Amino acid sequence: MKAFRHTLGLFVLLCMIACERMPQHASPEDLEEAKAHYDSGFVCLQQDSLMQALPYFIQVAEKLEYLPEDMTDEEMLLASRAYYQMAYVFRWKMASNTEIDALQWALAYQRRVQDTTWIVRSSLELASAFSTLKEHDSARCYHDFVMPYLDTVSGDLNDYFVAQHVLSDLYYDQHQFDSCFMVQRNTMAFKARRGMSTANDSVSLGICMYHSPYRLEAKPYLLKILSAKTGDLERCAIMSLLEQIYEEEGNSDSAAFCHSFNKTYVKAESDRVSDGMLAVKQYENYKTERDARLTALREQKQAQKVKGLRAVCVIVALLLLAASAFVVYHRIYRKRMNQVNEAIQRDLQEAHGALEAQANEALRMKVRAIYDDKWNNTFGRILEVFNTAYPDALAKLKAAHPDLNETELDISVLSFFPFRMKEIADILDLRENTVSKYRTAIKKKTQTEVFEALWERFIG
Repeated sequence: MKAFRHTLGLFVLLCMIACERMPQHASPEDLEEAKAHYDSGFVCLQQDSLMQALPYFIQVAEKLEYLPEDMTDEEMLLASRAYYQMAYVFRWKMASNTEIDALQWALAYQRRVQDTTWIVRSSLELASAFSTLKEHDSARCYHDFVMPYLDTVSGDLNDYFVAQHVLSDLYYDQHQFDSCFMVQRNTMAFKARRGMSTANDSVSLGICMYHSPYRLEAKPYLLKILSAKTGDLERCAIMSLLEQIYEEEGNSDSAAFCHSFNKTYVKAESDRVSDGMLAVKQYENYKTERDARLTALREQKQAQKVKGLRAVCVIVALLLLAASAFVVYHRIYRKRMNQVNEAIQRDLQEAHGALEAQANEALRMKVRAIYDDKWNNTFGRILEVFNTAYPDALAKLKAAHPDLNETELDISVLSFFPFRMKEIADILDLRENTVSKYRTAIKKKTQTEVFEALWERFIG
């Protein structure tokens, strides 16, 4: 019965495993192709060809993305990198909402595989993007989340600088200008002590000062745009701010120089808007296709689970029915076998009783013959017969009742056969009254009323 239960449990488990949907993920060929697309996209980024890079990263996601629980760690790591690089493109095209969506997908994969270093980077970029959208609570949430990790997890100083930049933006949006400028100046000093360029940080500080009560102090910081590594759009935008400052100062030559960048600015802004719209459209098209595919896979998986569960329920029901039939049969069979065993046991007991009765009768007849002979040493011969028939009985009686003396032991043996009191007195050469007293003493010491019951404990 126990083996049957174990077999039943194992069979049900195998059925459930068999009904479970096999995970769908990228083939080895798709994975290798996705890696090649990622490498191509990364080369485009290094060449500042952002719009050429974006389709490569979208193709990486197309090759890899299935239901997250079905993807391997390697696939999720590569997909997270692809989304992170998409977000980088959207950041430069100033499409913050799309940047946030891409970063959140990257972060979701990174959390599933516990890619801590990149979790920090994605969270910092999310904080920066939310700060750009003036969603301060979300920005502060992501910023505060990563701060404890910067000294222990991330070894990249750039992560620290991004965190400081987000903090300064939060201070700026709350009109805490002194705190904003202090954070930026501390960052610049930190970089300067290590021989790092501070031109971009100086420009960032100048922009904040320009849009604050410290506007007139922004010029020397904004002028760092001439040595900063930045794009045409950003350079033209800063030159426009400088133009307004020079006009207020009455420096027409400098204002005219800055104004000369306007044509480039208009073209760069037009290109940025155009590229940004195109990039967002490419991403949204893929997002629609991806969401539809994942929804279909989720529904397919759920339907297969329901189908598998139904199949398992049917199998379990059949097995339970078979088990019930087996239990009923087993009980009937066991009851019948118990009846047969009881009958056999009764027959054996009866046969054993009959044989034992015959043996006891033969033994008594033999002892009676010894008594009738009237030879010398009658008791010794009777005791020899008793010890031969029951070798350990007398020793067991002595061990159980050490207070019995030799005469009481002899009388106990003769009472077993049984001899009458007169015959016992004749065999042991005692008076009947003496034998009676001994028998009473024996019963008292052994707490036995009948001598046959006394010997039943010692004769197997």
